[in-house]
Amino acid sequence: MAKNVKNTLNKTGRVLNVRRDSIDFRDRMYVPTLVEVPTIRDLKEYQKIKAPVLDQGSEGACTGFGLAAVVNYLLRTRKQVPSKTEVSPDMLYRLARRYDEWPGENYEGSSARGAMKGWHKHGVCSTTVWNAEKGRLTPRVADEALINPLGAYFRVNHKDLVAMHCAITETGILYATANVHEGWEQVDKKGIIPLKEQMLGGHAFAIVAYDDRGFWIQNSWGGSWGKDGFACITYDDWLANGNDVWVARLGVPVQTVSAASAAVQYSGLVPRSSAASNNELRSHIISLGNDGLLKRDGTFGNDSDDVAEIMGGCAGKKIVLYAHGGLTAEDSAVQVLADFLPVFREAGVYPVSFIWHSDFWTTLLNILRESLGKRRPEGFLDSAKDFMLDRLDDALEPIARVAGGKAQWDEMKENALGATLEKEGGARQVAHHLQKLVKQGAEIHLIGHSAGSIFHAPLVQLLASNGTIKSGPMKGAEGLGVPVSSCTLWAPACTIDLFKKTYLPLIGNGIERFALFALDDKTEQDDNCARIYNKSLLYLVSNAFESEPRIPLFRDGFPILGMEKFIRQDADLKALFRKKNVELILSPNSYSDKPADYSTSRHHGDFDNDKATVMATLQRITGTQAVAKLFKSRKSTDMLRRQRCLLQR
Repeated sequence: MAKNVKNTLNKTGRVLNVRRDSIDFRDRMYVPTLVEVPTIRDLKEYQKIKAPVLDQGSEGACTGFGLAAVVNYLLRTRKQVPSKTEVSPDMLYRLARRYDEWPGENYEGSSARGAMKGWHKHGVCSTTVWNAEKGRLTPRVADEALINPLGAYFRVNHKDLVAMHCAITETGILYATANVHEGWEQVDKKGIIPLKEQMLGGHAFAIVAYDDRGFWIQNSWGGSWGKDGFACITYDDWLANGNDVWVARLGVPVQTVSAASAAVQYSGLVPRSSAASNNELRSHIISLGNDGLLKRDGTFGNDSDDVAEIMGGCAGKKIVLYAHGGLTAEDSAVQVLADFLPVFREAGVYPVSFIWHSDFWTTLLNILRESLGKRRPEGFLDSAKDFMLDRLDDALEPIARVAGGKAQWDEMKENALGATLEKEGGARQVAHHLQKLVKQGAEIHLIGHSAGSIFHAPLVQLLASNGTIKSGPMKGAEGLGVPVSSCTLWAPACTIDLFKKTYLPLIGNGIERFALFALDDKTEQDDNCARIYNKSLLYLVSNAFESEPRIPLFRDGFPILGMEKFIRQDADLKALFRKKNVELILSPNSYSDKPADYSTSRHHGDFDNDKATVMATLQRITGTQAVAKLFKSRKSTDMLRRQRCLLQR
């Protein structure tokens, strides 16, 4: 975690707080080409472009100002449709802090990589628009920022002078950071920075020219500094104090009005998400941190004002609140939303997805591998029979429990519940907006997949209850009296006990219609977790991760709502599913002639990308058959990585 360091000031009151980029082997390095490199790149030639010399004043925002100088130059020198637009340094700086490597905002300074990531993810708008929107990432800002996207960009080896000369020859400008010393305060009118020993801090700027003495930089300390705002940092100085260099080209402005296009751009088919696809999805995402509070950093970071704006776009619509499962990483969760968008919009439904950064999968995979290693002699699995695989599961369960499985599952549940339990929780904030929206004709629907049922449990209590809530995690709180038109749970991982304290009292008394999709027990037992544990995730949770573990031949696993065998054993649940507007749908089934009951899911993780299940759920929400041809499930980078991992076992 970043330290809460103090700003460093020079004698003129300039803030010097740039942080060096941390090491990241994913950075794509610039490779010099055989382009002819001039012996001198004259500063006067650069100045003919008349790119503005900026002044950051006393702000510690040089990462934004330095990168703005780069963008302004690239816009003015673009061969087709050059522009004198001055982009917003403040927007670039704020995005840099959002995408820095350090969590939270309890630190000062930012990095060059953070600024480049921000430009890549969002583009950048003009200073005029940014100021008019009061420095917020509003739809107007987001739309205009797409006019100035980042194209190809590379890290340049800052110790390789040949690479730097070659890179600046190709693009005309470089984005750089360095450690600043007292010599920067003693630049004469000729522009030479004298090399001094006393260091002052870190700083970002643009490299715009070079000669035999060193690199000429454009600073952001106004035109009175150095030689009209420029100065020469000698090669000796640079090699001793330079930190980071990036080279970039402008991208092509792309307009994608189709939600399906956003799904393709966010899938694993492309190496990285684009600003266009992010902009399309941002108005449908509530991003939460591990504590259930709003997550302010990252691609889809948001605050309370952003939530108000997102929910403001839902007035008078059928709103679906979707909570993904506990195994899901962010890019997989966003991919699911991107796949939903075309068909949901066509059906007149507005999805709002809680991205709650659970990603229990990576932890689970490591726990299972470690547990298997303690029980697996060489060649054991190669010759194992089916009955031996059952015994292997019996052996893995207690090891996985004590190896961290239960602790991690408990933590994930706390995070899910915290989104509503916490006073400033993201889901609680959404609930209060919904209380207003239903008065304007909005209709509320909930969908939860796997651990998403845990996430929704306190939320549905808060929304649909009238008066003081009598049980469950929201006990003692006052309900908002917001009617929930439908609630659909896919393979819910919540316990039956939690269900009875939260959902059950509200079904027919706050929740108008309820449906539960689950694997039949045979399919559940034929499922697997990473091909190590030979049953579904729900079996593993029930047998190993809940409060009481299964003990073979003595005690069964803890009752989980999404497991058919426990539903059949519970008198209250059997009575529930005999009621009107309450249904249990087991998968896979052959009800293709009854689209609202059709599901072809064969694995616990299938439900959110199973076309039949999604269409059945949507029909239950709208009362009509949706345009199924619009739904195409695509794999995110995370999904593809997980699939490769399984195939390599």
